[in-house]
Amino acid sequence: MPSLYAGVDGGGTRTRAVVTTSDLLPLGRGASGPTNASVVPVPHLVQSVTEAVDDALEAAGASRADLALLSCGLAGVDASATAGRLVAALETVFGPGHVRVTTDARIALAGALPDPVGGAGAVLIAGTGAICFGRNAHGLEERAGGWGALIGDEGSASEIARRGLAAVARDVDGRGPRTKMREALDASEGTRSAVERIRRLFRPGAGPTDTAAYFPVVLEAARAGDAIALGILEWAGRELAWTALTVLRKLGIAGEESTVATVGGVFSAGELVLAPLRERLLEGSPRTRLGPPAHVPEIGAIRLALAEGAR
Repeated sequence: MPSLYAGVDGGGTRTRAVVTTSDLLPLGRGASGPTNASVVPVPHLVQSVTEAVDDALEAAGASRADLALLSCGLAGVDASATAGRLVAALETVFGPGHVRVTTDARIALAGALPDPVGGAGAVLIAGTGAICFGRNAHGLEERAGGWGALIGDEGSASEIARRGLAAVARDVDGRGPRTKMREALDASEGTRSAVERIRRLFRPGAGPTDTAAYFPVVLEAARAGDAIALGILEWAGRELAWTALTVLRKLGIAGEESTVATVGGVFSAGELVLAPLRERLLEGSPRTRLGPPAHVPEIGAIRLALAEGAR
């Protein structure tokens, strides 16, 4: 009888999977490419999810036949209205009745809070994109951000990198001050490498994931004391705080004790982002606790499916 559970967290840069026992003990992990349903076709989404889950199963010494449940949270599922098609396509791989698909924000929230389907709080996700998703004690759910790189995603890795590259372009032109971000881009390929790398972002098919790949350049320069890079990360922290505060206020819990959990690669910047985020968040919601999630999102996917199945 199938006894294992697989959880998948898919975003604009990578997909992570975990295989666990019924008590959420991880047995194996896997990874693959991007699964943002807003920009990735369904066949490629299925391929990435399958690769990540198969890797996790192999690491666990198990097979697809051992899975009782596959629960996925993928970026862009709501916006693209692909959840139903994805469930059907994944069931052809993993079997009928075994697959659940929802948004990456919902599984992140289920992992962030002690109770995956109850309690009040929010999860602030800042990876390739940025979004805050929350719930109050009455079950009301609200979100802010997540509009995509064209018109939003303030505080995301792609927008941080875009601002950094714009500063490099001003440096190259002579319209702005010298920045260590240009030095980081130039270091490996000569004096024209910064120009060449920026121009790569205009090739056919390039998108937010390609831009977000330059987030480490901004972070490296900030850690080296570059004032422009430091300013970009401070801006990002304050924007993320405003996104979280907006959700808390919409939920009516900004003045109450609650948790805002931070998830995503932007928070690898540590206090360079967290300090301005914390300062602005506590100005508007002084009883809020800011910190890492109780569980990673892929575990949250399993917690959510099990909790909803028990209701």
